[in-house]
This record gives sequence, C-alpha cells and structure tokens, in this order.
Amino acid sequence: MRFRIEVHDGFARLGSIDGLKTPHIIDLRNREEIRFFRDAVERKPPGIAEKLFPGSVDFLKKEGFVKKIIFKGTQSGEFVRAISERDDFKRPLYIPLIASPQNLSLLIYAGADLLDNAYALLKAHEGVFLTEIGEFELDRLKEVPCHCLACTGREDYGNEYDYLADHNTYALKRELLLAVKMLKSDRLRELVEQRVKPNPELTAVLRILDSKTANSSLFPRFRKSKLLPTSDDSPGRAEIQYYFTRLPEVYDPASSVCLLIPCSAKKPYMVSRTHRILRSRLGNAIKGVNEIIISSPFVSPRELELIYPISSYDTPTTGIWSEWEIEFVSSKLAPLIESFEKIYAYLHGGYRKVAERAGEIAGADIEFIDDVTRLRKKLESEEKTGFDLYREIFSHMVRYQFGVDFEIEKIKGRYPSLEFFKRDRVARVDMKYGNLDIYGELAIYLKDRKVFWVEIEDFEVRGTIFSVGVKSADPVIRPNDVTVYYSSDTIGVGRALMPGKLMGVVDGKAVESRRKIIFAE
Repeated sequence: MRFRIEVHDGFARLGSIDGLKTPHIIDLRNREEIRFFRDAVERKPPGIAEKLFPGSVDFLKKEGFVKKIIFKGTQSGEFVRAISERDDFKRPLYIPLIASPQNLSLLIYAGADLLDNAYALLKAHEGVFLTEIGEFELDRLKEVPCHCLACTGREDYGNEYDYLADHNTYALKRELLLAVKMLKSDRLRELVEQRVKPNPELTAVLRILDSKTANSSLFPRFRKSKLLPTSDDSPGRAEIQYYFTRLPEVYDPASSVCLLIPCSAKKPYMVSRTHRILRSRLGNAIKGVNEIIISSPFVSPRELELIYPISSYDTPTTGIWSEWEIEFVSSKLAPLIESFEKIYAYLHGGYRKVAERAGEIAGADIEFIDDVTRLRKKLESEEKTGFDLYREIFSHMVRYQFGVDFEIEKIKGRYPSLEFFKRDRVARVDMKYGNLDIYGELAIYLKDRKVFWVEIEDFEVRGTIFSVGVKSADPVIRPNDVTVYYSSDTIGVGRALMPGKLMGVVDGKAVESRRKIIFAE
C-alpha cells in the first residue's frame, strides 16, 4: 500500500491510500472495504490482556500499515495525548467506532485519515436519528429534518433499522464532504468550532487539543483564508496562540511615546477610512509615535498589522465587550506598554476598559483624550524619536517571520503593497498570506544562516518539489512558510506545503517553488 499526503493543515490532512481518497469513511456493511483494510490495520490487545496474558500479549499484536487509536468514552486527555504526541506520520491514522456527523470534523481536525460508520449503525439499532447538531429519537420526530436519499425514499424501506442505517451513514458522508471542502479552503477550524459548541465533551477535546498546538510546527502561521474568531474557543487556534507568543518577543518600539487606538473593520487598519481620517487630523504630530491598535481578540502594533492573522481577520463588532474579552485582551496589551514613558489613548467603551485594565496590570499611567484637536496638541508637545514607519514594518515582519534582523536601503510601492530593496529587491509584502515573500540577497542570507532552509537532491526544479527529493529541512518550517531551497547548484525560494520535520519522511508535496535565484555575473 502507498499513502500519499496532498494537503497538511495541523494534524488534519488530505491524501490517498492506493488511489482511495482520504479522509475516508469505511462502511462496515461493505465486504470489499472490510477486506481492503482488514489486513492493513494494526492490532493492539486491550490493556487487560497485559495483566491476564503477560507472556502472550506480543502474539496478539500486529504493527500494520494503518495506525489505530481508540477513544474510550470520556478519556479526552488520554485521547488527545495519543494524537498530539505521536511521531509516526507516515502511516494513515484510523480512529474506529465513534464517528458521528457531529464529531466527524473534530476527528479529522485531530488527524483521522480513516473512520467508520460503526456508531451510525449502532444508533440505527437504537432507533436514533443522527444529525450534525445532535441526536434525536426517531419515534419522537413528527417530520425528519433531512432530504437525503434515505429520507426521501423512506417508504421503500422494509424496517426502521435499514432506513436509519442508510440515513445515519449518508449524514456521516455529507459531513465528510463538507469537512473536506472546508479543509481545502483553509477553514476547517471554523466548522469544528460550530460543531463542538453544543457538546461539552467535544468542546473539552478541542480545548485540550489546543493546549498541545501552540508550539507545534504542524500548524501554519500564515493562511490565505480570512480568520474568523467568533467563539470563546477561537483564541485557542494555533496561529493566534503563536502570534501572542511571538508578539512580545519581536516588538521593539522606536519611540518612548505610545498612542492606543481602536481597530477598524477594514484590514489592514491603515487603509481604513477611520484610521486615515484620524492620522490626517493628527498630521505631523503622529510622526515618532508608536501606535497600538486594540481589537478583540487582538492587540497589534502598527508595525505588525500586515502580518497574519492581523492582516486578515473579521470579528463581531457590537460595541459590547464581555468581561472575558476585556481580561484576555488587556493581558496581551499590558506587556507591550510597559516600556513607554508616555501613553495616550483615543478610546471609548470596551476599548477604554481594556486599556484601563492593561494600565493596572502594567503599572502604567494612561492619559485618555476624547478630542482629536487636543490629542494633536499633546502629541506635538512631546519629545519624540523620529522613525521611518515602513522600515519598522519591514524589520518587525522579518523578525516575526524568520527570527533575524536584516538591513534595507530603500522602499518602494504603495501601502500595503510595499517592496524592500538593498541593491536589488529583497522582499515584498504578500497580502495573500500576510507575510514577506523574499528574493535574492535576503534568501541567500537565510540560507547561509541555516534559517528556513530545505536541502534537496541535485535535480532540475520545475514547479513542485516532492518529499522524496528532500535531503533535510529546518524542523521549524510550517505549512505556508516561505522557505529557501538549495542543492549543490541551485538556490530558490518556495512555499512549504508540509512541515519541515516531515520533509523527506512522508510521501507527498514538500515545497512549491516560486522562483530560482539567478546570480549576476
């Protein structure tokens, strides 16, 4: 058997087993499917066997092409530990017996490549009608809320079990199609949050899973999809956790004066009408002032507003802030304002409450000003250190993305489509992914310092670099990261399609080449 992975997104992935697309639901009524997987799945005896037959337990084990993890009832912590700590990603993962329309997206998010309809068939025996939002006893439904083939042809069934077995399996497969579509669109997490919300046990699994993902290189830092943090579990997303981990590490304000302002609906903030008007009215007074934008669930220095997820998110704006939101956002703001000598705030409502609470945490005095004219005069009266905002944006982005410092000489382009030059162009802002795309001298700089590197075999690169052609790679690389690939006679820039630690290990696409670097004679 051959397992090839086409798309990596955290633990979740799209692939194929000998041409059979995964994730896949095994229909346990189908003898051909059972026969296909029966000999491939590993077998592990239950824990009680270790005690009863300590000398014979090895005889009952079978490694198998397919790895299997069994979720036992409410042992969510144990299940997540088995998922998150596994280091064998070459084999497809089978999670048997528990898939339902409601938990299927979570199981795929957790890494399931193979599932089955055992639970769907069991519930059919019990007369239970499954949906993606919960379970219903069939005899209490006056009208079924479904138009699948089983439900529209219900009168053709000779008994209730056969009807429910088909409906429950159809519901599973319909949810699978939706989960795959969302995974391809970079939006699986949104579906997961919707599905787990009504179920405390599933919510617990997601939260424990989130606690294991902040530093995992399996999860992308940058995405082409808009981030929609609309639930209390959204801050647990890996890219949000990563952002808040890196924020205090990379933020290095050039001035001692800070201005706190509210976010805008349009991203990036500086092209929004509200921010353009405010900056226009402040005029030259804004020069030499470090701006920090407050939102929910984010805080962002102006220098990082082009980085994902700040560059591309949308959140409900009701003007009503919960106590949880105020505490969460203020705890992220407080470390950023500790170093400033003077802090002004142009904020109202919940935004002001966030700043007030952050000031208490940081032990910082914040002067709140409601009138723009008065604010301008206050800023004009301050002794400020002048700085080039666009240069600061580049230095913060390159530190956030690559963990290095790099000097540039000039900047071209219209915000936010900025291009950065040394002798030649070295980087540009890629608004599609919310990061820097790199060129020439910066790429060579990263390669020489062994940062975000992929060493490949000697072959002609044309489009896609497959994992089999990778000799080794920087293990910190995540999917969608900009990488520098090289061989004995080639240097190029690409986008990672899988984590660096899996390159050369699993079967699939490793890097999408963007350009080769041509050296000037």
